[in-house]
Amino acid sequence: MKDLTKEEALAEARTRWGASGAVRARPGGVARGGSGRGRLARYRYTVGNGGLGRACSIEGQGDTWRSALADARPLARRSETA
Repeated sequence: MKDLTKEEALAEARTRWGASGAVRARPGGVARGGSGRGRLARYRYTVGNGGLGRACSIEGQGDTWRSALADARPLARRSETA
């Protein structure tokens, strides 16, 4: 199955989360023959709401737009007392 374009992913994010829906693609690339990602690197594609910043309450990540949208889930809230 063909992956979505950035515009299609943004349209899906806005369908799910309204005007606050957002998408982000981290630059890819291979440096010195490596994979371009470290062992703990985040996925390349991120989707969510609230501008994907501090106010974001739903976020999904993946190696494709489709996998990021499939991964989207509510974020765990931090304890106010911790």
